[in-house]
Amino acid sequence: MRASHSANAPASVSAPDNPRSFDHLAEEHDFVATLERTPAFFLANLPPQRRRVLDVGCGTGLLAHELSRHFAAVVAIDISEPMLAIARAKRSAPNIEYRREDANHLALHQEFDFIVSHSAFHHLDNIPETLRVLKSALQPGGRLALVDNAARFPMIPRHSGILIANALVKLPLDLLRHDRPAVWRLFRFRTSRPWLDHVKGDTILSRARFREVYGRCLPGASFVPLNHFMGVVWQAPASRE
Repeated sequence: MRASHSANAPASVSAPDNPRSFDHLAEEHDFVATLERTPAFFLANLPPQRRRVLDVGCGTGLLAHELSRHFAAVVAIDISEPMLAIARAKRSAPNIEYRREDANHLALHQEFDFIVSHSAFHHLDNIPETLRVLKSALQPGGRLALVDNAARFPMIPRHSGILIANALVKLPLDLLRHDRPAVWRLFRFRTSRPWLDHVKGDTILSRARFREVYGRCLPGASFVPLNHFMGVVWQAPASRE
């Protein structure tokens, strides 16, 4: 996960005392993501060629590990070393390479058949520039599939009271899905000071604005609303002009 969030602000330093950093949230975030993340959107959009895939903002490796079952090689990048340490310890595979790299300043020397990202792009400094770099790293006919936060309605200020209320609203559904210890741990994470400080600064695009920003960069892309997220899929031309 990228530490910085503003579309124009300079990059933040990934450090334990930086609320934008995932370094101090790694263990608990891995627990939550393991319960709540699903690779279904990405598996439904796998490209025909499956040699090499890039996972941008791989976090603790949940998606990278799943994709390692479908591709010959996986490159998974993240700026948080504690997140990568969990990925290497829990979700290593012979065909996965985990790298510490900043998605705002990518140095890609390979081409990929598939490029994916889940919940990382709202942390980027310059979404259009990162998309430009990723598009140039796709093989002809390759595919880009991204999922990121998108608000159904215009965003209101995300102060702690609203965030805690949202956590309370989620409790009944969590009790239907998970056992009580897991639900309690989820609630404690969602209402913890480090997480509240982290998400209060997030800049979340509305669905309309999301389509506008990504559609301008990825002409012809398809968009799929996914609850509090938006999925986008873009196919590179079959040949380079």
